[in-house]
Parts: sequence; C-alpha cells; structure tokens
Amino acid sequence: MIKYVRVFVKMNVGAVPGMKYVCRLFRSNDVGINQLCQEITESTTLSYPDVLACLKAFEINIAKHIQNGSAIKLGILGAFVPKIKATAKETLEEVDASTIKSATCRFYPSVEFKRNLAKASFVEANLDIKGLQSGDAPVVDPETPVNP
Repeated sequence: MIKYVRVFVKMNVGAVPGMKYVCRLFRSNDVGINQLCQEITESTTLSYPDVLACLKAFEINIAKHIQNGSAIKLGILGAFVPKIKATAKETLEEVDASTIKSATCRFYPSVEFKRNLAKASFVEANLDIKGLQSGDAPVVDPETPVNP
C-alpha cells in the first residue's frame, strides 16, 4: 500500500497556474540492506551472513558493470542502464570524450513490475506534517504575509 499526503503548492505550469492541492508520495521508513537480509533469511534456508554476502557482491558487481557501460537486466524487477549526457558539436571531429558532461544510471522497470505497480492501492498518511491539508486547519497562502 502506497501512502500519500495532500499538499497545497504553487503550480507554475498548466492551463490555470496558481495555488493548487496535489497528492505527494509519503515515504515511510526506507528499507536498508539489514532489513532485506532479515526478510530473506526468514523466507529462505539461507543464513543472514550468506544473504548479506550475496547482496554485497550483487551491489559491487552491478556498479562494476554499469561503470563499464553494460546494462544489467534483472528479470522481474527490470533493467539498470547506463546513460551519458553530451554536448552537441557541429562537426564529427569536435566530438570526443571531453564533450561528455556526465554519466548516470537509469532504472527501467519490467512490464511485469509496471503491471504489479499499477495494481497498487493508495491510502492517505494520517500524520501531522507541514503541508498536510486536514480540513480542520485554514489554508494559508504562503505568499500572503502573516501578522503576529
């Protein structure tokens, strides 16, 4: 279940720009490698150190292959693909490694992963955080000065 919050934000694009309400993803606690190891240990016959060793090797090898320009295809999950950003030049002779601005990595979810994510349900996070519109508190325009 994916949690969201409702926020009041200034929209600068679209047919009618201005202050609007919008749903934003509420990220619960992030899941770290230790939690993943524990969950995998509980659902398999592998020990915690075995799972940790495999996941660490997995991280190292994915990084190595991406840095060497190879895509990593992970079946159900999707693919990690290296990308570069480069400056365009007028002639072929001007284009070389110095025209590359940066290297990044993009994740492309598989069709199955996208299909499963499309079936996700959403629930409003019931938390008292800045920007949450509960209906009880008056909505204040952030550009309007507040008198003390």
